[in-house]
Amino acid sequence: LSQVRVAAAELNGIIGIYGGDPKADSGGDQHILVHTDTWLGEQTASSLETWLRENNLSTQLHKINDLNTENLDSFRSGMNSLVSWCEQTLPGYAQQQYRIIFNLTGGFKSLQGFMQTLGMFYADELVYIFEGSDELLRIPRLPIEFETAAAQAIKDSLSLFRRLDHPGATLSVLETQSIAEAFLYQVADEVELSVWGRLIWQRHKTAIYQEQVLEPISDIVEISEKAMKQARGLPADLREQFNQRLDDLCRHMEQIEGNNLNRLDFKKLKGDPCPPVTHECDLWSNQGAWRAFGHFRQDGQYVIDEIGPGLH
Repeated sequence: LSQVRVAAAELNGIIGIYGGDPKADSGGDQHILVHTDTWLGEQTASSLETWLRENNLSTQLHKINDLNTENLDSFRSGMNSLVSWCEQTLPGYAQQQYRIIFNLTGGFKSLQGFMQTLGMFYADELVYIFEGSDELLRIPRLPIEFETAAAQAIKDSLSLFRRLDHPGATLSVLETQSIAEAFLYQVADEVELSVWGRLIWQRHKTAIYQEQVLEPISDIVEISEKAMKQARGLPADLREQFNQRLDDLCRHMEQIEGNNLNRLDFKKLKGDPCPPVTHECDLWSNQGAWRAFGHFRQDGQYVIDEIGPGLH
């Protein structure tokens, strides 16, 4: 093992976690090797996976596209993808009582600082071994007190965060003056959510969307009193989906490219089955495959009249 630890920094860190003997206490552990989409990144991850599996350590690979330093835009895209993967994956492990450890040994230096900060959100512990050493540096998770303040900041500018919660979505600098600079990334006179802004948003979005029925983010869309009452009576998980489809519908009505998504499927009803309703869109495909039904007023405003099971 001493030769292995010298040959591969990443394995040096993993072996160090087990006190020098990875077979001593590894039952039930899951090793996820996060790697870049470069040839070197994939080859390194594959070699590490082979060694770990040969030593009976459960291992899986996860590739993050664009996580390289060729240019800033690609690196930012890769970081956003990594944040999304962490948010979608790691809380599930935490709920299953896994202790989450970020092994920062190895990899390229430009990612180290980012991963260390990310670990403060998602890891119970970060570990690192300095080059030429076998001594493991353990960094415990620190309490992040600004999360409470961040949650309030999101609620104070909720409509803006919802409008920015879409790949490629931007707003003007003037429109986003109420949002702290740390949450935003500016290009010329437009801004989008920064990596940290998207991370904080994703951590609080589910709770916000489940808490109550939100107002439309577009002035073109209106919810009738009947539809609002129906939506408020939904269980929390379906209320969240209603709010998500409401955002999709608003983007579609504002003719933002690509927003009549498969999950929305906004379309005109055939015939005239239930006037004044003329159109429908999907809300969810399970539990009755509910739709939101509505019509256009003469002034161009779209009104969600009611929600309920699809017309069959």
